[in-house]
Formats: sequence, C-alpha cells, structure tokens
Amino acid sequence: MGRCVAFTLAALLATIDIGSCLQCYQCNSQSDPTCKDPIGGRTPIVDCATQDSINYNRAYLSLILPRELVEGVTGAPRYCHKIVFQSGTTVRTCLDANPTELNQTCRLLENAAKSVPSDPSKQLKHCSVCDKDRCNGAGSIVASAPLALLALVATLLYTKQ
Repeated sequence: MGRCVAFTLAALLATIDIGSCLQCYQCNSQSDPTCKDPIGGRTPIVDCATQDSINYNRAYLSLILPRELVEGVTGAPRYCHKIVFQSGTTVRTCLDANPTELNQTCRLLENAAKSVPSDPSKQLKHCSVCDKDRCNGAGSIVASAPLALLALVATLLYTKQ
C-alpha cells in the first residue's frame, strides 16, 4: 500500500509545473568558456519573462546576433535557444520566437549568414529552439527537487517494511 501511494505521489509531482515562466541557460562562450558543450554546472539561468534576458542579449549578443533577434518583438513569446556558430562560439539564451514555427529564428540566422559567407562567426553549425525549462543545456540532466525528495521518502518507506 505504501509503495503505491509513494509512486502515485511521484507521478503527480513529476507533472506539476513549479513556476509559470520559462527558464533557460544564458551564456556566451566568447566570455564564458563553460557555455560550450558539455555545459558547465554554474551556467546562469534566466527567467525568460524578465527584462534581464533582453538586457543580456543587448549587452552581450548584439555583435553576434542580428538586430531583430536581439531587440525582440513586444509581446512575442520567448523560448530557449542554443546556437553554435562555425567559429565555435556557443550562445544559450531566451529569444522571441513564433510559437507556430519555432525554427523561424534559426532560419533568420541562416539567412543573415548568407550576406557574409566568408565570416565563420556568422555561419551556423547548430541552432535549436525549445520550450521546456533549461532545455538549451545540450543534454544536461535537470533534476526535479520534489521528485528527488519523494524518491528518498519512498525508499525510506520501502526499506522499513
């Protein structure tokens, strides 16, 4: 009986979304080498709904990304992005994206690169857009604190039987 309750609670906690704003890794490997793969453990995380993500893009990515991506569109939804250029620069940040066509941002970057084909700092190697917390971390494992706590409690309950 105790195991059934513990597993039911684990399933319930795994489906609960704690917080309503998308959180993404935010870094630029030109100034932070831990931004490259595998991503470093202390890479900053930003809430995409705050002005902090826009300010970061303006301050640190204005020379790397096209202006229309850095400035964003008022009211547009923001998603996690991971962008790797041929030069080796990796950028992880929140950017505005079209919810019906998430890869539109990547196509915009590809089109911008065509205007400077000899510049490896503008040529894309990889671009991805995602809509889950910390999903731009390149396969890093994101632990769920409530689920980990429940697993611990379930283990204690199971070992006492």
